[in-house]
Amino acid sequence: MVRAEAAQEMSHFDALREQAGQRSRGYWLLSRLFLEVPTAPRLADLGLMLTGEGRYAVADGVAELLQAVGLAQAQPEFAAAAFTRHLVIGDKENREPLPYEAHVREGRLPGESTAQVRAAMLAAGYTEVAPEAPSPDHLGAELRFMALLCHDEHRAWCEGDAATAAASLERQRAFLADHLALWGPDYCRGLAARTDDAYLRAIANLAAASIAD
Repeated sequence: MVRAEAAQEMSHFDALREQAGQRSRGYWLLSRLFLEVPTAPRLADLGLMLTGEGRYAVADGVAELLQAVGLAQAQPEFAAAAFTRHLVIGDKENREPLPYEAHVREGRLPGESTAQVRAAMLAAGYTEVAPEAPSPDHLGAELRFMALLCHDEHRAWCEGDAATAAASLERQRAFLADHLALWGPDYCRGLAARTDDAYLRAIANLAAASIAD
């Protein structure tokens, strides 16, 4: 009986470890999509990653993204132009929000959200989660932070440290509740509606569904 209970507990920990690893890889992929301008080499790399069996835990939308990647590979300059227009420059005439929490929630950058996100990252032991991001509250940086927190949880499960894993999981829940889930899905749904580019629409749809899942 004792052996059976121990085996059952180990199986449960194995499942939690695998789920944390999949979430980490999924968030990391999403962060790359919002931090990297789509170029021909990056689109080719993305296509290979998306077809890798069981490598990423993301919500429904991968099929749409795969199709969009195939289209974008024919003319990557169009996808790059749309990415720059919506995620880097923004339509100032129509006051399009940029992919920063403070800009979306407060209409300014930096803002209180910027400081709060930076504080959350520092509290978790991360001084800079995405050096390529202009600000810690950029959507790509917040997604990267979630990837790192999930990785911390995964590593703790691998080491048999349930307390540390639980603490990391609580950080994930808190950051979603206080920051990413408050603005990310709505921003991405709006982005998908604003753009006429299939690639940008696909990454926005995938991110919105994955964050809300």
